[in-house]
Order: sequence, then structure tokens, then C-alpha cells
Amino acid sequence: MVVCSSGVGGSEPQVWCFQCGAGYAAEVASCVECGVATVSEPPANVADVGEADEDQLEYDLHEYSSQSRSMMESLLLGTGLPHAWQGAVLVVREADEEQVDTFVGAIDRAAAPALAEDELRVAYELSDFDDDYLGRLTGALDAAGIAYGFDEDGDLEVAAADEARVDGLFDKLAGDDGEGDSGEFGPGLDGVDAHEVLSRLFVASDRLQRNPRDRKGNRNLARGSEEIRQLALPFGFEARTWRAVLNQVEALVVIVDSDATQDEIATAATTTRDILHNFV
Repeated sequence: MVVCSSGVGGSEPQVWCFQCGAGYAAEVASCVECGVATVSEPPANVADVGEADEDQLEYDLHEYSSQSRSMMESLLLGTGLPHAWQGAVLVVREADEEQVDTFVGAIDRAAAPALAEDELRVAYELSDFDDDYLGRLTGALDAAGIAYGFDEDGDLEVAAADEARVDGLFDKLAGDDGEGDSGEFGPGLDGVDAHEVLSRLFVASDRLQRNPRDRKGNRNLARGSEEIRQLALPFGFEARTWRAVLNQVEALVVIVDSDATQDEIATAATTTRDILHNFV
């Protein structure tokens, strides 16, 4: 047992569940009760969200997967928005509604099935896998350009035509012993600094939020997204935070390359810019 908040193990907790507040030893990646990724700071109390005279707003995220709620927590921590959780209910200041709505929209778009309605599909049960594995799996699917979605039971759905490729990804992930982050992130790029890549992507998203057709912004997004996929986990970043950055950059790339409207691209670019602003 590696739960620390109960005193088991004789040490103070080093990571926490942001939903229930349980404390764990540093090596625990997800809460044994809630299934969400652990975070390095203890969660705030609802009473501490905003000043006493500020109104609060609740978002009921029970229908979100644990991975999506973990993504929301990463975005909130990355932007420093005051917030607290009551189980799967997120509490924020009413003044932050617009920003949180932007996060909700980005997560909904990332989680929405990309498969055609009449597509012949095959399903993979995921109940035996933890959030870390699921993050690596969806990252591999995104990198391979394989469309996927999730059914009402949380099972992964892909087109039957992609079944052999998806089986290959499962085999590849099964061969990863899970030690460290070498199998989760890129091999690294000689002479390329992570801060420079983040700065390039920040400038690109800033230009695209103002003009989704901006040529320089699109060129820098294409270059920066290719570079960031190859970077190893940078020094000073937690794996879950870096994964959230990668997911948001990839979400912007997907939207830019789709038939999304200019307003939808600008909204995604704004969300990406706001997240990257914390790291440049």
C-alpha cells in the first residue's frame, strides 16, 4: 500500500488526487479510488476558490472519462486558475467562465469520435489499463493518424480497416516495460532546446488566434509540432504536464488541418496560446 495520507508507509504524501484529496507516495501515477492522474500539489478547498464576495460556478463532469478530467486539471494548473473539485464536479470562479468554457470545448473536441457514422468498427476493452497507458495509447493513435472514438462503455473504437495497425500499436506498447519516459515521449533532438520550440509554438498560436490563415503562423505550427513530438521529456516538467502540452498542440494541428471554421481554429489557437504562455 502506498497511500500516505492515512499514515501507512510512515511518510508524508508527495502527490495527491485532485478529486478526493487522497495523498500518495511519489511513484503513484493515479488515484486508486478515482482513477484520475495524481498531481504534485494538494487540491484546494471549495471555500478557497475566489474571494468571499465572488460568485462560483460548477461544472458537472461526471460524464467525462478520468483521462478527460485529468486533462482539465492539467489545463487549470497550467494557467493558474483558482479551482476545486467535489468529486467529478469542478468549481471555479464565475469570472473565469469564459476561459473554462474554452477548455471544455477543447477537451470535447479532442474526445469526440473522429469515425464516420456508417464506419464498420471494432472495439477494444480498456478497463484493465491505467491512465498512463491510455495516454500513451491515444498519443500513438494520434501520431499514426488513426481515427478513433470511445463508446458508452469506455471501450476504444476504431475502423475495421485499421484493426491490424491498432493491433500493432498494442503490441508495441506491450513491449514497453513502462520504466521512465523513453517510450512515452520522443528520442530527443540534438541542438534543439525545448524552450525554443515552446516559444515558436506560442508565437504561432498567437498569430493564428488573430488570423487563422496567417502563413507564418501555420508554417511555425507545422515546424514546432513536428519538433515537439520528437523531444524527450524536458528537465523540470512532470510527465503529465508535458503530455497535456503535447495533446493541446496536437489538437490545434488536427483542427487546422480539418474543415473547421476560422472561428473554431481561432478558438483552439487561443487555448493553445494561453497554455503555452505559462512556459515561455
